[in-house]
Amino acid sequence: MYIGLEIEYYKSFEMISDSAIEDYRKKAREASVDEVAKYVIGQIDRKDIIDAKELAGKIFPQKHAHVFLSHSHRDEREAIEFALSLEKRKVTVFVDSCVWGYVGDLLWKINEHYSEKKEVDGCTNFSYDKCNEAAASLYLMLNEELHRMIDACECLIFFNTKNSVRIKGHEGFSEGDRTLSPWIYSELAFSAKTRYHKLTRKRLTRGIVESMEAHRERALASASFAFEVINAHLPKLSGSELKTLAKKSAHEAEFWLDSLYYEYDLEGRFKDQCRASQLKSV
Repeated sequence: MYIGLEIEYYKSFEMISDSAIEDYRKKAREASVDEVAKYVIGQIDRKDIIDAKELAGKIFPQKHAHVFLSHSHRDEREAIEFALSLEKRKVTVFVDSCVWGYVGDLLWKINEHYSEKKEVDGCTNFSYDKCNEAAASLYLMLNEELHRMIDACECLIFFNTKNSVRIKGHEGFSEGDRTLSPWIYSELAFSAKTRYHKLTRKRLTRGIVESMEAHRERALASASFAFEVINAHLPKLSGSELKTLAKKSAHEAEFWLDSLYYEYDLEGRFKDQCRASQLKSV
């Protein structure tokens, strides 16, 4: 990870069809696990041993992306729309909910296969202890893979919305906002503490960005845990600012990200806010 930012009040860049969004979802579902038995590599004490590495490889087929997008599952449509808009600019996006959104299905399959179960009034009841063991193992594996993806991506973007940040600081909490999503909490906490990589790729120079943009402008004229939202290190960007840049910049792939960084001085702001948040935590 090189840089992070948060977007407030996201606005669409362009029209993305419902069919395109559904196709994106279908592609994500292809990574779902259809048969747990395929990942059994042996037995110890008469218990099947599932290869966590192989299972993670199936759930996380995408090994590289420019952007890691952290967001609420309730904002999945907007997240996919954003990802498709950036893909048109050859910027690849890892949409986190397209992975953890289907973990419940996998957990059900594991419990169906291995947990002790009873049928009560037409409902399937699984062993409480077995379910907890399976959930703990699966969530630990998923969390580790999400952290690996954040570390591998150049940029983390957090969608700060009423769905991702459900409780504001003044609503009964002394400091900071709160999220009800343990996934968002884990992703933001990791992004605040991870090592930040230096960019080794070719960079777009500021002069090229400014001259091209000037030319373009002339041409166009139940009970839930509340987790702290650890975002003090992330510079804020409004949906309007992002939309303006999307319309203005003609660059693609990593150069599009460079134009975003330069337009709003995100690199300087990110370094300053990281330094300030680290000093505050001491």
